[in-house]
Amino acid sequence: MLRTKGEYLTFSDGWGTSYAVQDRKIGAAKQDVIHFREATVGERRFWDAYIAGTELEMAILVPYESAVDRGDLFVIAGDQYEVVQKDRKDTKPVSWLLSLKKAVVRYAGNHS
Repeated sequence: MLRTKGEYLTFSDGWGTSYAVQDRKIGAAKQDVIHFREATVGERRFWDAYIAGTELEMAILVPYESAVDRGDLFVIAGDQYEVVQKDRKDTKPVSWLLSLKKAVVRYAGNHS
């Protein structure tokens, strides 16, 4: 008997922390643990961002209830990323697709 991939999305690839950024300063954590699933950066998404001057590093899916917005800092295992795009995906369960780029500025604080 063959096993097929389930239709329900799981967020088992890792976790990160989201921080609000205002005037190039990092604030308190918006959410300490946000589990995610890695996603493919599609060719269209990559080139649209590249033409606009942004090089996407990765894309992840996070639960719909996650406290993360466009412009936030998202830290995964000490690596800092800026959330440059946030799109709702009608997966089961509903999720957000976040497009991430490496943070240009290395933010200091207790989040590293």
